Amino acid sequence: MSYLIDPAGKWWRWPSLALAAKFGRDEADIDIPAYALRNLGYVWLINQPEASFLQFRAGMVSERQIAMLEPVLHEARPGRPVALVYFASGWTEEVHADAALLPGRLRQLAVLREPRQRDLFIRHGHAEDDWRRHASPALARLFALWREQGGRLTARVQDFLRSSGLEQRTVLVGRPAARDALHVLRSGTDFTLYDSFIMDRLNGLPLAAQPDRAYGQWVVAAYEAVEQTGNPALDDIDAIVEAPDHDPRRRRYQRLLLPWRDEDGNPRFTGTSLLKPDLAIPFDLAS
Repeated sequence: MSYLIDPAGKWWRWPSLALAAKFGRDEADIDIPAYALRNLGYVWLINQPEASFLQFRAGMVSERQIAMLEPVLHEARPGRPVALVYFASGWTEEVHADAALLPGRLRQLAVLREPRQRDLFIRHGHAEDDWRRHASPALARLFALWREQGGRLTARVQDFLRSSGLEQRTVLVGRPAARDALHVLRSGTDFTLYDSFIMDRLNGLPLAAQPDRAYGQWVVAAYEAVEQTGNPALDDIDAIVEAPDHDPRRRRYQRLLLPWRDEDGNPRFTGTSLLKPDLAIPFDLAS
């Protein structure tokens, strides 16, 4: 059983169609509890047989939320561990055996100014055979089709992108002229990387011209590496993006970058991404 507690102290049982409708979000395309705690200041209480978990964002916990949690924490079974999992430019975990002491710890974290605890953009690249065991079936099929077509961007590839639903999660990238920067030639509309920006607004513009310019440059570097080597990039991504006037958002996804030649022989590149909120990249594997 789990609950979300809003900043005013109201409890919402999760899953909740009413809460999903309140956010105007499709749970299939966004991790609603994670979005609520990172961006809106909700606290997520998860009760499991072995322990309880409190997830929240440091610096965004209200006194009302703590007051609503205090009776629950004081009534917790002695010795039952409670884990605090909080976001502070990265995720930190603490395990406490005495739940009665947690309101004090929550008040400390409620005013914490976020430190920089991790790189903003983390990539774990996979070798081909390894990645195919972990990739989503749709991305694995697209990769197999790229090999089958010899890297030619044929009508069959376009048909597959449409029929599989990947077309709306794929960006087509190229250089309008040889010396131009990489531009977005066409983008699907199902990217939810930013709160108020859809990637198809970049159609005809440089790939780097994203609301989070640092993230945009990081993405460009990945495409340029594929352009230089001619090899695909099979990556798990854990990125914290920040658009102007919006809180940072953590996005975890699998990304497949592929180099192609179109019918006129022009080099083209596709980036296809699928959200994977449960993705975990060990820091010692990140690059």
